[in-house]
Amino acid sequence: MSSGYQEQLNDIMGRLADHRSKLQETQERLAQQTVKVTSKDRSITVIMGTQSDVREIKFQGEAYRSMAPAELGRTLVQLLEKARLEVHETVTRAVSPMMGFSEEVRESMLGGTDQLRMMREVRQKMGLKDGMPDGPRTYRDDEDETDG
Repeated sequence: MSSGYQEQLNDIMGRLADHRSKLQETQERLAQQTVKVTSKDRSITVIMGTQSDVREIKFQGEAYRSMAPAELGRTLVQLLEKARLEVHETVTRAVSPMMGFSEEVRESMLGGTDQLRMMREVRQKMGLKDGMPDGPRTYRDDEDETDG
């Protein structure tokens, strides 16, 4: 193995270790975070973890007691959905800076954009999406269909 290639490999392995560490730190930080949403009348609050786990439902005051059962149910469902969407946004914001690392490594290993462009064209011509075949291959895929 040439020393230039070994240096490139060592650099990528170091960056991969850093990336993994950042991902792990982000995962640990997200495990501690919660999202809190409250109904318009402030009578109900839902607290949800970043894995969409309901941590707490709080009923404040007496307003929720005068709600019809269907209205209370609807309000809870709306709050849970709003919390779930906020969790999704929170997680997306936390991990988005780390997205694209594999493309960066691929670009580094292929030595630049010309090679990447050629690889993308080849993948397209082969009917591959993101480097993967459109569906699972079986031993029958390689058989000539005219054999009967």
